[in-house]
Amino acid sequence: MRKIIFLLLLSADLLSAQVSLTIYALTNVTLIDANHKTALADQTVIIKDQIIYQVYSGNKKLADSIPVFNLKGKFLLPGFIDTHVHLATDPSAEPRSQKEPILKEMLYAGVTSVRDMAGDGRMLAGLSRDALAGDIVSPNIYYAAVMAGTDFFKDNRTKTSSKGVKNGTLPFMRAISDSSDLNTLIVEARGSGASGIKLYEQLSAGLVQKVVDAAAKQQMKVWGHAATFPAMPYDVVNAGVSVISHSEMLYFGKYTKKTIPKEWETRENPDKSNEFWDEEVKKLELDSLFILMKKKGTILDATQSVYVPMVKKNPKLRWKGEISMRITKKAYEAGVKICTGTDTEELFAPEEAKLLVKFCGLSPADAIVAATLHGAEAIGIEKTHGTIEVHKIADLVVLNKNPLEDIRNINAVYMVIKSGQLYKKN
Repeated sequence: MRKIIFLLLLSADLLSAQVSLTIYALTNVTLIDANHKTALADQTVIIKDQIIYQVYSGNKKLADSIPVFNLKGKFLLPGFIDTHVHLATDPSAEPRSQKEPILKEMLYAGVTSVRDMAGDGRMLAGLSRDALAGDIVSPNIYYAAVMAGTDFFKDNRTKTSSKGVKNGTLPFMRAISDSSDLNTLIVEARGSGASGIKLYEQLSAGLVQKVVDAAAKQQMKVWGHAATFPAMPYDVVNAGVSVISHSEMLYFGKYTKKTIPKEWETRENPDKSNEFWDEEVKKLELDSLFILMKKKGTILDATQSVYVPMVKKNPKLRWKGEISMRITKKAYEAGVKICTGTDTEELFAPEEAKLLVKFCGLSPADAIVAATLHGAEAIGIEKTHGTIEVHKIADLVVLNKNPLEDIRNINAVYMVIKSGQLYKKN
C-alpha cells in the first residue's frame, strides 16, 4: 500500500509542484541545524499536521499508511529566514501581481519566512494573511510598523507607502516625538498586524528608550537602524532594541553623519586598499559596543547583500561594503549574533549566508545558524521555528549537497517544506 501512495505522491509532485499530506516521513536524511552543527546522518523525521512530530535516528517500522520520502544522500535544514525585505514600498507602482512571483521564487530557494522592514501595511497585511493561509506560494510574512521623527516623513518612500492618508499618521507609518502617547500608538501598531516596531531616524536616545519600554508592555519587539540620529549605535543597543540593521552604520560610533572621511569615497581599487580598510575599521574602536550587544543579546542584521547592487550602480559607495564586511567580521568574532537580511529583491537569504562566509569570516555552520535560528530569534518565532525539533512548525529545506562542506551548496535545493506542505520546483 505504501508503494502505491508514494508513486501517487511523486506523480502529483511532478504535476503540481505542491503536495499536501496529513502525515508523512522523511527517512535516511542527514540533519543540520543550530543544535547539530556537525551533520547528523541517518535520521527519520515524521511530520504530522504541519508539525514536526518525531525525530529519531535510524529506521523504525512505520504504519503502511504513512507515505515515506527516502532522502538518502540529502540534507535537511530548517527553512531559511530573510530578516530584511521590502515588499510594499510603493504598491501603486509595484502591485501584488509583481511581488507574488518574487515571493514564489523566495520559497523555492528555501526561504520560508521573511521580515518586512517598512512598507504599506495594508498590502502587507493582505500578503501576510494569504501566505499564512496558503493561498499564495510564499514565505510567511512578518512586518514592521515604522516610527521616526516628523521630518523623516518627507521621504518619498513613506509617501508612497501611505498613499491616500496623511503621511506619518497611519498605525504602521507613524511620526513620533517626546510628547507622543506611545502606549496608544504601539497598541494601534500591533492592531495593524505588525510584529514589531522599526525605528528609523530623527530619534533621540531618550525617545528610543521610551519606545522600547512601551513596546515591552505589548510584548512587541523593537527593531531599528543601528543609528537613529541623534541616537548613536551605543544608545540604540543600550535601550534594548533587539535587532539592529546595517553593519556599516556602526561606524557612527566614532564619526558623525557629517564627518565621514572624504577619502573613503575615493578608494575604489580593491587590489590596493585592503590594508587601508582594515586600519580604518580598527580606528572605530567598537569593542565596547560588541560587548554590550553580546550582553543584551542584540542581533546584527548585517545586510551584506544590499551592497552588491549598490556598488555596481555607484562605485563611490564601495566604502559601505568594505566597512560593513569588516565590522560584521569583528562582531562575529566578538560573539555577536548575526542574521541574514538582504534588503534587496535581487538576492535572497541563502545568498546573504554565502556572503557572510566569503567576506565576514563565518563558518558554513554559523552562516546556516544565521539563516535559521538567529532569523527566527530576530522575528520572535524561535519557539516554533529555526531548528528541527519535535513540536516545532515543519518549515524545512532539503538540499542535494552538504552546505557544511561548501556553503555554496545552500543553493542546491531539492525540496522545500512550509507548514508541512511540500514544494518542489519542476
